[in-house]
Amino acid sequence: MKKELISKLEELLTKEAGEVALEVRQLQKEFQKVWTIEFEKAKQTFIEEGGKAKEFDYPKQAEDLEFEKLLDKFKALKKQSDEKLLKEQDKNLEIRLEIISKIKDLSQLSENVGAAIKKLQELQNQWKATGAVSSHKYKEIQSDYSKAVEEFYYNLKIYRDLQEHDLKRNYELKLEILEKIKNLQNTDKAKEAEHSIKTFRNEWDEVGPVPNEKWEELKLAYKNALDETYAKIKSYYKGIEEKKENNLKAKQELIEKLKDFISNIDLKSATQWNSKTEEIIKIQNDWKNIGRTTEKENEKIWAEFRNLCDSFFDAKKTFFASLNEKFAENRKIKLALIQKAEELQNSTDWQKTGAQLIKLQEEWKKHPANGDKEEPKLFARFRKACNAFFDSKKGFYENQDASFEGNLKMKEEILSKLNTFQLGSDLNANRDALRNFSKEWNDSGMVPFKEKKRVNEAFYNKLDELYNLLDINKKEKATLQYQSKIDRLLSSESPKDALSKEADYLKKLIDEVNNSIRTYENNLGFFKYAKGDNPLLKEVEEKINTEKQKMEEISSKRKKVIEELAKLREPAN
Repeated sequence: MKKELISKLEELLTKEAGEVALEVRQLQKEFQKVWTIEFEKAKQTFIEEGGKAKEFDYPKQAEDLEFEKLLDKFKALKKQSDEKLLKEQDKNLEIRLEIISKIKDLSQLSENVGAAIKKLQELQNQWKATGAVSSHKYKEIQSDYSKAVEEFYYNLKIYRDLQEHDLKRNYELKLEILEKIKNLQNTDKAKEAEHSIKTFRNEWDEVGPVPNEKWEELKLAYKNALDETYAKIKSYYKGIEEKKENNLKAKQELIEKLKDFISNIDLKSATQWNSKTEEIIKIQNDWKNIGRTTEKENEKIWAEFRNLCDSFFDAKKTFFASLNEKFAENRKIKLALIQKAEELQNSTDWQKTGAQLIKLQEEWKKHPANGDKEEPKLFARFRKACNAFFDSKKGFYENQDASFEGNLKMKEEILSKLNTFQLGSDLNANRDALRNFSKEWNDSGMVPFKEKKRVNEAFYNKLDELYNLLDINKKEKATLQYQSKIDRLLSSESPKDALSKEADYLKKLIDEVNNSIRTYENNLGFFKYAKGDNPLLKEVEEKINTEKQKMEEISSKRKKVIEELAKLREPAN
């Protein structure tokens, strides 16, 4: 019984001390009653066993001390609550005294009746808006307020003129309060209704008199409204108890549902466990939404529900403990990837390192987390290393692009001159002019990356167009145009890669031409005994000569490409 009283007291301590003081005092009486019964019983046993009544000593039990400790805590909370309430009441008292003082001073506004009335109404509204004062001060302050208001009307010599208006207004205010009290019957919040009805009763008392012919009727309506509202509140509390019984049944149904759920559980993956966890959490939320049950059953049914939930989460914990062993190997692989990324994060070899980090990222994706709780930390560390490199790379090229703005301006000027250039009649002068354009273009340096493709294509397309217009033989024109192509490759984003790709392409062409030559030479075997003027023989021989000339051209081009590659590699070596 003591434990139950202690639990009730603990619950009351979570509420506002001023609101539960009566309930605490009742619990204290009940506890004292239980203690007295235990004391008398122990004393009687002591005497029956041969002890003397005056020698009987009954020390306080652990539960007695715990209850006293809780009482002390309540007293401290009650003291704080009382002090807070007292401060608020004192403050309200000061405000009300100030209002009374201002009402008394209104006699100075007697020459301006309208302003005085308006000011009085403002002070009355302020009075109504001001909170309560202590009960022993209420009558006195209310009396002073009423007296000040009456003196106002008297001093301005308009009391009788305004009395009728005032009585009518009071009547309307009381009707409004009456309506508010009736509206409380429609609320389901009984405690708020109890608090509000006290407020409305105070407001009713603070409103002045009404016309005599209306008073009896109004008083009766007020009494009936109070009786009906209090009856509604009483009925509400009765409904709460019925609702608690229904809540008990609903919670028992949830327990049965949970038992069913747990008895059939056989989960093999983290996803399944997490999915079922969401269902358990939904059941727990349903439990919370149901509300409290009867005091007698509340703790018991909660313990049963909690134990069922704990059994599920214990099984889940065991499953994930075994799963962590599987995660260990995956973590080992990812830690190795992180180490490689961190070793590369300060590199300034933007092309090579960027490709390496992208490969590491692709490798990372091959090892999914599958629910590993360490994954976010590992990924954050891996991403930090990757971001460090790519942010540095981005900053480098942004700074580099800024330094290339002047070069871009020079190239725009060169391009403008090239676009307006007209070929003359002197072939050598034309060749020299186009070569000078190429040299000037290459000497002007790099431009911002985003502009590179645009200006290079515009320049070399125009250059090719002018070379095509030159009155020179086909071979020389091809040589000049190919040199222009090499210049274009040298000005690309990655000249080494571009030239290497071109060299590989030319090597492939050389292999194809060689194959063609070997095929044609093999075909000559069919004409072993043919005459020298055989038209088919001559055709094959011409094809062989054509392919050999093509071989020379391609080999010459590849030689130039290899030479340029050697120049690029020279500084690195």
